[in-house]
Amino acid sequence: MQEEIVKEQSAPTAGPPAREPVALNRIQTETVSRFSSGLPEVDRVLGGGIVPGSFALLGGDPGIGKSTLLLQIAAFTSQSGPVLYVTAEESASQTRLRAERLQTAGDNLFVLAEGDINRIVQAITARRWRLVVVDSLQTVFNPGLESAPGSVGQVRDVASRLMRVAKGEESQECPIFLVGHVTKEGSLRPVA
Repeated sequence: MQEEIVKEQSAPTAGPPAREPVALNRIQTETVSRFSSGLPEVDRVLGGGIVPGSFALLGGDPGIGKSTLLLQIAAFTSQSGPVLYVTAEESASQTRLRAERLQTAGDNLFVLAEGDINRIVQAITARRWRLVVVDSLQTVFNPGLESAPGSVGQVRDVASRLMRVAKGEESQECPIFLVGHVTKEGSLRPVA
């Protein structure tokens, strides 16, 4: 069991003031510019298309087509701007072979075969992407953590970092789709 030591603070820490709760009907809304995934069923599930800065997890059993579906979405989206497909499970050439089978290879679809979250974030923030796909959440890792890729700590760290990138905290807003392997019980499957 790990013991945590908590220091008492006598003075409040400096920082932005706390936000106050606001009545839902008083919140100002903005028009959201969505773009199509190229698949009407996916657009319907996403509420009308992909939203810039959105962060979505596509989960399911291994081998059911999550990577193939997201490669199709990435290829369609690349027709209107550069798309980054990060593969931490397959090599770049394996991803290319799948793209050729789907007849989806194009000049605006970039592949990065990498598992280190720091290098992935660097690639995402280096340019403006229309969409980023990270395949898969359980194989991306933070080398600064001692736990193995796919462990609870790694998954939390990687997902948190990618969400901050998607929301524009580390660069511009960029929609990010994650692939996650799910158990029969519906939880994220750790990598064995």
